[in-house]
Amino acid sequence: MSAMTISTISSRGRRQAGFTLPELMVACALVGIVLAGTFVAMKQGANAYEFTSGRVEVQETGRVALDRMMHDLRSGSTVTAATANSITFNYIDETLTTVTVTYSLSGTDLQRNQTNPVPTVAQPETLIGGVNTFALVYYDSNNVVTTTVANIRVVDIRLITQPQVAGLSPADLANQRATFEDRVRLRNL
Repeated sequence: MSAMTISTISSRGRRQAGFTLPELMVACALVGIVLAGTFVAMKQGANAYEFTSGRVEVQETGRVALDRMMHDLRSGSTVTAATANSITFNYIDETLTTVTVTYSLSGTDLQRNQTNPVPTVAQPETLIGGVNTFALVYYDSNNVVTTTVANIRVVDIRLITQPQVAGLSPADLANQRATFEDRVRLRNL
């Protein structure tokens, strides 16, 4: 064999033996880019899940609390105390027992405190947490705003809530606020 043939054969053998350093560096860079893209997509998916679950929590708990208040107030027979953030009233339950209840805001917790008859559940009962605003406006029988407790016949309730999720920034929580508003007429007055 000639020298050229031996040189060509050994040169081909070296090329088939593996990758060169620049080829490995390019392959590593491409794998890194693909992994970074995958990580970003997964992080966005996790953020979307947290945001959505926080939004669902806010809406579900807010609705449940408002429905409970509406049910109690609708059966109201006497309002005994009323402020912009609290109401105390009596209502008649299904067993024709007069129940005394106070709804109020304590920090960020909306609380229901039943004093008569004393329930088996510890009082006050926290309906929901994460309440930013609990506002009550009272109206008389002519739908005129009143502050006189004896004249209250209709109550406007405004509830603004946000989730209580650890690790989210206030900016994230601000986007997940939910506002609930309703009007209830006390039927038994």
